[in-house]
Amino acid sequence: MSTQTCGFGSGFMRRGCRRLAITDCVYCGRPFCDEHGERAEDYMDVCAGKRCSEKLRDVRAHAEWRRRVSEANRVSVCAVENCVERMRHQCSRCRLLFCPDHIREREIADHSVQPPAKVLAVVCAHCQERRKLWD
Repeated sequence: MSTQTCGFGSGFMRRGCRRLAITDCVYCGRPFCDEHGERAEDYMDVCAGKRCSEKLRDVRAHAEWRRRVSEANRVSVCAVENCVERMRHQCSRCRLLFCPDHIREREIADHSVQPPAKVLAVVCAHCQERRKLWD
């Protein structure tokens, strides 16, 4: 529980909402009130900011996609829908398994080191498309 006031809508020469904040956003760290954010499952408290809301929608869509395509991996088939090739390589991001046609070595940002470094990793197309939102 935050003891700060909601800062949503604040900016250059503007005051924020000023209501009592209920929590802080897990992405940007700004405090928000119950009208300017969402308290989601697993403590995914996210403010109503455009970028933060997009990340929450992406996390939910990604979880649904993983549930749907992971069934293929259970029978040793590539995780790409309608592909019947055997799985051979694991995506370094989502950890699902893919055939050689649906996975590539790409340059990604490694945030486990400071400052983040560019490294080569094996990444599926789905995770590659998501990188713009997360990098």
